[in-house]
Amino acid sequence: MLIYLVIFLLSSQPAGSLPKHVPDFIPHFLEYFALALFFIQVFPKPGRWSCLASALLALAVMGLLDEWHQLSVPGRFFSLLDWLYDMVGALAGLAALRILGKRLNKNSASGLAHRLKFLLLHW
Repeated sequence: MLIYLVIFLLSSQPAGSLPKHVPDFIPHFLEYFALALFFIQVFPKPGRWSCLASALLALAVMGLLDEWHQLSVPGRFFSLLDWLYDMVGALAGLAALRILGKRLNKNSASGLAHRLKFLLLHW
């Protein structure tokens, strides 16, 4: 929820205070990539397709709420394209975690698995 709070605070910034040299898709993608990595951990079996689908649906709603919130911020607006960037980031985060989880479970004796196990709290 801390990551979502940071996203909310960044979305609360007026348009004039945002950096102009950063393409819009980069922060949206990175925010929701990170959010997806940690959000999926609240599910009891995060590697299951049903959990991934539920997480994606919840992240989609969170992205829509964030875009809706921007309607009240000076110079900001609701953008379905921004929401699409959010969803691409969320999908990439969920896919990365699923792939990483499968590889770590397959190679659980490796040193890499032990170092990255903190990302997979209960796989």
